[in-house]
Amino acid sequence: MRMEAFKLVVKFFIENPGAVGESDCVPVFHRWIQQHAVDDHLLIDVADYPHVHHGPGTLLVAHEANFSTDRAEGRLGLVYSRKQPLAGSFADRVRSVFTAALKACARLEGEDSLRGRVRFLTDEVVFRINDRLLAPNTAETFDEVKPDLEKFLSELYAGAAVSLEHSLSLLTLFEVRIKASQSPSVTTLLERLGASAAMATPSQ
Repeated sequence: MRMEAFKLVVKFFIENPGAVGESDCVPVFHRWIQQHAVDDHLLIDVADYPHVHHGPGTLLVAHEANFSTDRAEGRLGLVYSRKQPLAGSFADRVRSVFTAALKACARLEGEDSLRGRVRFLTDEVVFRINDRLLAPNTAETFDEVKPDLEKFLSELYAGAAVSLEHSLSLLTLFEVRIKASQSPSVTTLLERLGASAAMATPSQ
C-alpha cells in the first residue's frame, strides 16, 4: 500500500533567505503562468501568505502539484507538493518529483529579479509523503521506502555520503530529512537526472 502513494513532497532550502523578500516571487509565479513555463503542469493561480508565521509563503497552484516558497521551521525554501498520480513505480515517482523540484529551483535561480540573491543548497532536503492512509509516519513505512530512496540518492549525489533521518510520530506526516556530504549545484543534479537545466530557465 505504501508504495502506491503519489502525494510526494520535496523541499530544497535557500542559501541566503534574508536576501529574498516575503512577496518577491509573486510576480515571478504570475509570469510563469503567463508563459506556461513549467513542463507537464497546468499552472492556475498564485496566492500569497506573507502574514502567516512560518507559513507557505507564496503559493503557485497547478493542477498537478503546488509550488511554494515555504517558511516552515523558519527556514525558507522551495516546496514541490505533488497532488495528482504519476505513472510508474514508487522509485519512478520519487525521481519525477525531485526532477520537478530541481527544475523549479533552477528557474528561480535564473530569474532576472532574483539572480544573485537566490541560490539553493542541496546538501539537505526534506522528503514527505502527504498521505496518512497509504503512508503513515511509522517505522514500517520508512523500511519500505528506504531502499528506493537510498538507490535514487546514491545516483543523485554520485556516491557522496548520504544519511536519512526519519522522525517517528503518528501526529505528523511521514518525513525523511536527507543530508549529503556535498552540495552540488542544482544544474549538476539535473544533469545527473538526465534533465536539461537550460529548459528550466526562463525565456528572456
